[in-house]
Amino acid sequence: MKKLVSEEKFLEYILDSMDETLILIDQELKIQYINPSGERLFGLEEVDYEGKHIYNEAKFVHLPIDYNNKVLEEVLKTGEARKNVLRKTFTNRILSMNAVPLVEEGVKKGVLVTGKDVTDIVDIQNEIDMAFALTLPNTRVEYKLKNTVEYNDIYDPETKMITITGIIPDGGYRHVVNCLKLLSNLYQQGIAKIIGIDKDQLVQAFIFHDLGKSQPILSIGDVVDPKKVFEDSKLHAYRGAEIAKQFYSVHQDIVDIIYYHHHGEHELPDTFPWRLRPMHRLFQVVDGLSASITRGGGRVDFTVHDCTLTITEINHRPQYNGTWQIDLFTGKRTKLK
Repeated sequence: MKKLVSEEKFLEYILDSMDETLILIDQELKIQYINPSGERLFGLEEVDYEGKHIYNEAKFVHLPIDYNNKVLEEVLKTGEARKNVLRKTFTNRILSMNAVPLVEEGVKKGVLVTGKDVTDIVDIQNEIDMAFALTLPNTRVEYKLKNTVEYNDIYDPETKMITITGIIPDGGYRHVVNCLKLLSNLYQQGIAKIIGIDKDQLVQAFIFHDLGKSQPILSIGDVVDPKKVFEDSKLHAYRGAEIAKQFYSVHQDIVDIIYYHHHGEHELPDTFPWRLRPMHRLFQVVDGLSASITRGGGRVDFTVHDCTLTITEINHRPQYNGTWQIDLFTGKRTKLK
């Protein structure tokens, strides 16, 4: 089949038409190429940047004050990619960038940086964060959530070990925000009309449920046994319930939801009231889906029909992929596909 254009011209068309930023940097961190989208983002249309050191000679992004190990240097040193790193440009835009090492025949040649302008998304997220902060009882709760780390990982089903691939410093905070987003979506679909579901109590339960969590200190690349390294989740649930009860005097129903939120149906005591079971089941569903979104970048969708939830989850762990239904009144779960 006859080619419309040469391979060189075809590549040029692709690079020129991309909305994403693309930067090619050599092993000395000197800029070799920036595509037109990147030039516009950084305001470099009429600037001679080729061959300049990306940190020392070219001003592209603002670095945090306490930032010692620069991302690109880390990628070159470790040979491991970094993804979803947020930086503010000198043109006042927010860039979400991925840095991938370029290795040829075992020799490190440089780094390929791709990025997206996520300013509008971040602005919306900041508004959500501000609104969420107003619902918190005090700054101590906000401090604890924003300093509870969560980890991205890859699970090996054969060894049952996980490899840490990313660190989310404010993971606890992100997790609760995602819980509330999911609850809001369900609320719009009529979940609060179901007998036994109290939206306000659920909001408080989500805010307090992980305040008792204590996380191990891990680094990217660590390979660990999650059952040995991470504390039994029931223990932080107990502590979260005590914190909510003793320091913030929340309703006993909220305390019970938090206390048992990592218990399976068969583990609940006979004294656990039936009236709380629909809300307990809904809490567990939302808590699990939020963990998937926060730690694994999962995608979820659901519909509400009477007291039955139909949930579809796309997760990097195959065992969680699929669609299933849960009856909030009976607790029956049915895998659909």
